[in-house]
Amino acid sequence: MIRRAAILLGVPVGLVALFAIPLGLWRGEYQWLCAAVAVALVVPPGLVTLYLAERLAKTSIFGPLLALAMGTAVRVAVGFGGAVIVFLISKPTFNTEPLVYFGWVLGTYLTTLVTETALLAKPAEGKR
Repeated sequence: MIRRAAILLGVPVGLVALFAIPLGLWRGEYQWLCAAVAVALVVPPGLVTLYLAERLAKTSIFGPLLALAMGTAVRVAVGFGGAVIVFLISKPTFNTEPLVYFGWVLGTYLTTLVTETALLAKPAEGKR
């Protein structure tokens, strides 16, 4: 479980950093702020989903599928709903380039979703 959680945390954060660092140097610190907010809103629900999948896999063969569906719904609500709330609360900060902000949220969401799906598609170490 810890190894899978580290992968789910490391891949999206690593890819976001890979793109955010050069973009921040080129286009300004706004890129780093958008990337940080996107990671903070999207990655934690993915970790919760992974934990739920581990727990539900013990009760049903469809547990990981159910957890993936629930996790997607939670991540959309927390990730995109949270992004809208942050956007509205901090009006002057993200109003300058809203498409860049929501692009970071979308990219982080898709990266986390793909990573999580790959992790849930293959069985855990002890279940082979």
